[in-house]
Amino acid sequence: MTHWLRLHYLAFLATLRLLAANPLGSLFNLLVIGIAVALPLGLYTLVSNLQGMAGQLPTEPQASIFLQAKATTADINRIKSLLASDANVKQSRHIDKTQALKDLEQTSGMGDLLAGLGNNPLPDSFELTLKHGDANALAELNERLKADPAVEHIQLDSEWAQRLSSIVSLGHEAAITVAGLFGAALLLITANLIRMQILTRREEIEVSKLIGATNSFIRRPFLYLAAVQGVLGSLIGIGLVAAGLSRLNGPVAQLAGLYGQSFQLSLPAIATLALSLLCVAALSLAGASLSVRKHLRLLDA
Repeated sequence: MTHWLRLHYLAFLATLRLLAANPLGSLFNLLVIGIAVALPLGLYTLVSNLQGMAGQLPTEPQASIFLQAKATTADINRIKSLLASDANVKQSRHIDKTQALKDLEQTSGMGDLLAGLGNNPLPDSFELTLKHGDANALAELNERLKADPAVEHIQLDSEWAQRLSSIVSLGHEAAITVAGLFGAALLLITANLIRMQILTRREEIEVSKLIGATNSFIRRPFLYLAAVQGVLGSLIGIGLVAAGLSRLNGPVAQLAGLYGQSFQLSLPAIATLALSLLCVAALSLAGASLSVRKHLRLLDA
């Protein structure tokens, strides 16, 4: 057991010496891996943050009903009865046009201007909270309301939230697809990097085999090299994503402030970052193993 641990320790030291022997080339290799990691991780991070923002939105669908400007008290009572009898309406609230004008005067600061209009330009309206957002139920309610001559316009206030949810779902699928493509690219990149290292040390490998070195002994330093490059490249990729989020957080906070909200982009959870690091290390090991096995087979032939 001690001998086995010592062999791995020596292989790890050899890997570090190999990286230090060519610092510029090693840095370029790590940057290539880091960029390959940063692109899918960055996309996943943006989608996750978007999903978090969508999760803060109200889940109950809502609607607004605007009546004709000439709607009478009888029309308003009829709409109230229609909404009270609809099974999909959880709660409804009538907004009187006179009260709506007073609220607008107070909130807009244009009381003098609005007072000079003479007639109230605002219609009576209703705000609805629906029990669910089933498309068929919403379409049926929409048709029933539109058939009433007192109804001017119906607006589903939750439509934009539903679109956002669809965008998030699409983003998740895109992130998975991009991660798969870059994972395959990372495997090929690592295999090529290890191939170049093997070709550079071909004579050393041949001499080692002549004096009795096993394939496991020869393979071990290259596997460590791939694993170390994968881990360091992943850390660089995470750093690139963090730097990108830091640059975006200023404009994002400013945009959220315009809507009276507070929102900051953040990296995924530590567990997610650790999982991505392990996946990159595993792909790097797989690429290195394929490359080393192929070239050792050629040397044994």
